[in-house]
Amino acid sequence: MTERDHREGETIEAVEGEAHVGAREEMRRAKRLAVLETGARMFNRRGYDRTRLEDIAAELSVSKRTLYYYVASKDDILFQCNVMAYESLEPALTVCADRAIPPLERIRTLLRAYARLLADDFGACLVLTRENLLSPEGAAILRDSRRRLDITLRGLIEEGHADGSIAPCDPKLAAAAVYGAFNWLPHWRSPAKTPGYGEIGEAFLDLLFDGLVAKGRDAPA
Repeated sequence: MTERDHREGETIEAVEGEAHVGAREEMRRAKRLAVLETGARMFNRRGYDRTRLEDIAAELSVSKRTLYYYVASKDDILFQCNVMAYESLEPALTVCADRAIPPLERIRTLLRAYARLLADDFGACLVLTRENLLSPEGAAILRDSRRRLDITLRGLIEEGHADGSIAPCDPKLAAAAVYGAFNWLPHWRSPAKTPGYGEIGEAFLDLLFDGLVAKGRDAPA
């Protein structure tokens, strides 16, 4: 074997080794995701307090010890589920930052994405479990994410005030009312029912933008 053949052989072995490591890491990510998805589903169906790590392990047909290879604790599962939920909203938040798009259109984009999120088990965790179940550090991170959503919607409402597309109102109260309506969805309705969260979200948006009073009629005093 020539020196060149030897070098090529080493290169091939290195590439194959990297591919093996990459495949192994991808498999680990998939298994970790399965743990988080199962945990989120069980938290939402059974309640966080009534779900033990042993229950999640049994659902996955693995040992409790195996779970610790992917997560640190039950609290960590809840925290990571919430983090992934907020991360899924990043594309919508990017759109919301584009001031070339009218504020009302950006509000629709944000709340449509939020309705879709709440239909997912990760998203439902945001409103069906309490932040005080987490460590102070984890709860602080999630409060920052929640605050970012709130501030984004308030800012869009203020932009609508400025361009005349939204009637004068208190942005803080308006945002609280909107999120309150959307956040209640997982409490009273299964996302599997018809109409789904997407359609209900559209109905909420129509009420938000058009109100209850028929056009041409005066609102009651």
